[in-house]
Amino acid sequence: MAESAADNRRTLPLIVTPPTAVPAYGDADIEGIQSILGVDECVRYYPPNLSAVDDPRTVFVADPAPPARRPVNVFVDVPYCSTICGFCPFNVYPYQKDAADSYLDALEGELRILADVYDLGATQARTVWIGGGTPSSMDEAAIERLMTLLGQYFDLSAADEVTFEIKPDLRDLTPAKFGILREHGVGRISMGVQSTHAHQLRLLGRGHTVEQAYEVIDLVRAGGFAVNIDMIYRLPGETLAEVENDLDAVRRLGIDHMSWFPYVAHEGTSLARRIEKGRVAEPGSRRDYFAMYNAVTEGLGESGYTGYTPYHFGLDGNVCQYHVDRWKMPQLETLGLGPGAFSFFNGHIYANEHNPGRYAEAVAASTPPVQQAKRLDETESITRLAVLGSKLFSIDMTVFQQLTGVRMQDYYRREIELLSSAGLVEVVGDRLECTPTGRAFTNDIATVFATDTAARTRHPQGIDLMRA
Repeated sequence: MAESAADNRRTLPLIVTPPTAVPAYGDADIEGIQSILGVDECVRYYPPNLSAVDDPRTVFVADPAPPARRPVNVFVDVPYCSTICGFCPFNVYPYQKDAADSYLDALEGELRILADVYDLGATQARTVWIGGGTPSSMDEAAIERLMTLLGQYFDLSAADEVTFEIKPDLRDLTPAKFGILREHGVGRISMGVQSTHAHQLRLLGRGHTVEQAYEVIDLVRAGGFAVNIDMIYRLPGETLAEVENDLDAVRRLGIDHMSWFPYVAHEGTSLARRIEKGRVAEPGSRRDYFAMYNAVTEGLGESGYTGYTPYHFGLDGNVCQYHVDRWKMPQLETLGLGPGAFSFFNGHIYANEHNPGRYAEAVAASTPPVQQAKRLDETESITRLAVLGSKLFSIDMTVFQQLTGVRMQDYYRREIELLSSAGLVEVVGDRLECTPTGRAFTNDIATVFATDTAARTRHPQGIDLMRA
């Protein structure tokens, strides 16, 4: 197995070039390794080279039969928001009550179809993440229906985590909605604050003020929920001082968990078009990103937060298990539900139909609403462990060998040598560890570990597939 997989992994030269001055990588030669993605961003699945499938039911043919009651993550995509933010690359549409009600009809149909073609009883929901989209934009009756429906197919009470996304907009939040969530086992509320600067919130089109965000955070905590907030840095024209101001403002709140993502201008979004036309300042360079990343990680560390991925920080060791499960080797399966949901399930990477109308049409035809899919071959299954595993900064090479039957030191010999010479990784005993610089540029590491085909395939976002 080792020889055939390794032979198929690299058919073209490596697409990265080590810097001339190796010790200076990250200081004097931050452009040294050329990442296909540029500034580091979240890799949500691997491999990215999906294609249409003739019969979506083949995605759910269990061969070999999976173990009984295996744990999975469940992601539920609710593709509606009260406002469509200019930076958002996801599959989102303006909220309308009739559309949301139709979505719930189709979601119920999708679950019924999946239960017919696959034994969902063989799975156990370890975590549940309800997002999209902004699920809290739905009314109370719709949220009650959604949570009741999920409870019919998954034991939410036995899940380690159930997370529900909201927008910090008091117009969409009521005590009754929070009561419904508590009743159905939701323990964490996640919301996008994104910035504490009024001009940046206007640029992003968020529709809320920072004062309103603080008020909602207090409201959620008073309701007994754990809290995650999302922040964005490296925004167009943003300075390091502004990032430090954001950092100082939110770390004083003492909330359970934060996510900090560097802004990436996604083609097709309104903000990216404004940048391209010169109407908005360019976001910072890789060097600017590196300085901002270091400010975020160091500042949060001083306040008791541990960064366990490039984006996620937990207070006093708190982590979000949903994020860990998607990346930690071996990656746990994720079953995505709803229009636009991505899945890693039953040996496949697949995306549901993004357009809610086509999603509903597929369900009405008693067909799993799979838009594109990819069955992982042997090489992709092996490389997936390292590509996503690097996001947690450390890979146990003994476990890698147990899972694959090949020694990582042999399988990735050239790649490890390259990354080590660039100062991005180091071998410590039986572990491959990201250096401090490597932690900031895990996409560079992931690109090196990927197959040539995957490394050269543009990673599709929701905005790419919602109109496909």
